[in-house]
Amino acid sequence: MSITKLTAALAAVGIIAALPAGASAASKARSDRDRDGLSAKTEKRLGTNPRRADTDRDKLKDGAEVKLGTNPLRKDSDRDGVNDGAEVAAGTDPCPSRANQVRGAVASVGADSVTITKADATTVTLTVSADTKLRIPDRDADGKVTLADLQAGDKVNARTSAADATIAESIAVKGGRKRGEEVEGVVSAVAADSLTITTEDGSTVTLAVNADTKIKAPDRDASGSVTLADVLIGDKVEAYSSADDAALALAVKVEATKVAGTVAEVGTDSVTITLEDQSTVTVTVNADTKLRIPAADGSATGTLADLTVGEDIRAKTVQGAGGTTLALGISAGSLIRGGGRGHGHGHGQGGNVNTQNDRGDRGDRGDRGGRGGRGGRGGRGGRGR
Repeated sequence: MSITKLTAALAAVGIIAALPAGASAASKARSDRDRDGLSAKTEKRLGTNPRRADTDRDKLKDGAEVKLGTNPLRKDSDRDGVNDGAEVAAGTDPCPSRANQVRGAVASVGADSVTITKADATTVTLTVSADTKLRIPDRDADGKVTLADLQAGDKVNARTSAADATIAESIAVKGGRKRGEEVEGVVSAVAADSLTITTEDGSTVTLAVNADTKIKAPDRDASGSVTLADVLIGDKVEAYSSADDAALALAVKVEATKVAGTVAEVGTDSVTITLEDQSTVTVTVNADTKLRIPAADGSATGTLADLTVGEDIRAKTVQGAGGTTLALGISAGSLIRGGGRGHGHGHGQGGNVNTQNDRGDRGDRGDRGGRGGRGGRGGRGGRGR
């Protein structure tokens, strides 16, 4: 990493980039309460503390570490005895080196090779083949990434073959797929190469989608591949814009809605669920639906036919075809993670306590009395005063 790069990174520490056009600062504040540049969902995925801006206390905020490529869970990412924050302040490279890795700036690009100038001013020429994985911007916008999209001056990370250090297994442009801001909301429009998301505060963000955008959604058209056509208006999504282009989506993920209740009716390819407010929802099941239903022998190999009316059930759902609700996964009975609905009882002069919840939490307190017993399916009884 060059001194210029490190100096820029140091200047960026503590600064949170603005949201894409249309998203509000208030909405961002709700999703990034510790102001470290990472949303609560991203912090959960990384394992960092969403209430502490600098989880590993190395004087670099978690968001700055993600952008630098250091480990936000380790004070000394490269294990050289100097904390990451101190290295950035001193202008040295805090990023860990890896075997078979070449880092530097592209000096020249050939028809089937690339020459890289490393930090020590030495050069390495790597052969590029059809098997080399290229993670670089589609600069000529032809719908595919080739070596022709690489430019002299690009900062790159290349991984070489363990058998032959002159052959590139992968080449990635640093910053070419660096994530920018997270945008959460409901899809309000889908075009051939873009989608519009309405955020929680009612503002809208339109993001372009290209061949490099990673889309995670159900294969609704059963084409065998997931494309923008599988994203529907009304879908709840989580998207990430590019750090270099706030109007470009690097990734779009359709989020499932969780449904919990009891089985009201079972069909050949559907289940009707009674919710807590006594309303009902019917979810359809297809070959891709993951089932965790107890079979007669107690195993997790059950089918819809093994469901019984009144049984506890949980489902992860998305929109289906024709206004239906499609189940991505269903768990029932004893196979519900967290133990299903817990029932706790506290006994004393105030009478019994009986609480129900999705995760088997503790029961309420009795007015006066002893400790309640342990509830069914993971629930814990209430404690008397």
